[in-house]
Amino acid sequence: MYLTVKHQVKRLSKEDYRNIKKLSHIAKNLANEAIYNVRKHYFQTKKYLNYKANYKLLKSRSNYKKLNANMAQQIIMEVDKMFASFFALLKLKQKGKYSQKVKLPQYLPKNSFTTLIIGFVRLNRNHFTIPYSNSFKKEHKTITIVIPPVLENKKIKEIRILPKLDARYFEIQYIYEIAEEQRDLNKNNALGIDFGINSLATCTTNTGRTFILDGRKLKSINQWYNKENARLQSIKDKQKYKQITNRQKAVTRKRNNRVDDYISKSARLIINFCLLNDIGVLVCGYNTEFQRNSGMGKRNNQ
Repeated sequence: MYLTVKHQVKRLSKEDYRNIKKLSHIAKNLANEAIYNVRKHYFQTKKYLNYKANYKLLKSRSNYKKLNANMAQQIIMEVDKMFASFFALLKLKQKGKYSQKVKLPQYLPKNSFTTLIIGFVRLNRNHFTIPYSNSFKKEHKTITIVIPPVLENKKIKEIRILPKLDARYFEIQYIYEIAEEQRDLNKNNALGIDFGINSLATCTTNTGRTFILDGRKLKSINQWYNKENARLQSIKDKQKYKQITNRQKAVTRKRNNRVDDYISKSARLIINFCLLNDIGVLVCGYNTEFQRNSGMGKRNNQ
């Protein structure tokens, strides 16, 4: 079984930060080259250019050589997965089994960044070094990052470095492997969950036990963010500044961190309740368009 631990990169020097940012931008360039090759082949032949063929076209390119070989290959694989999904949906569309419009994957923006994937992880006790290509290593200082203590003695299979808010900061995701534990919970016991607003989750078991997770905290977080962002936006409009400001990025980051933390802890409370009460079935209320075209009033929509 694979689990993920996330943490935001902090306490890096300006040089280290610039090097990660540069790698992320080079990765974006390589991804766009891979996308270009597949799109061009599709327009010319109406066929799929697979990973192996695309790799042969890209391995001699400058963007490929600037990255560590494994990291570059992972990027091409990600593009391959993206187009594999596109062609799979296209086949379903042709058979009449898919009604939505199938969109061809687009290029990443010119000045953007993309995820760095380290598929071959080498740990040195409690830290790892971001792998460089030989050419990149000659001109740039190596970057060493300390892993979270919870991952010590864990078998890390993959590390992803994600740029956030136009690479203002980076988040690292550690995917690690653990032995799967079969709990053999009683599947005759069920917990029904109704998601709401003031009550984030109203939970009821078939044995009569109930509990509610408060959603007003999430509302408060969002309302604070909307109010503060509107204030900063009004200042920006008066100054006729078009781009998002650093202060807006900071409040967005704070809001996202608080929401992620609250949702993760809420999910853990529900799972712990099921484990403690031998509940083997979860039933969740679901609506495919609950985020679109909502007509529940201004406050509920928000």
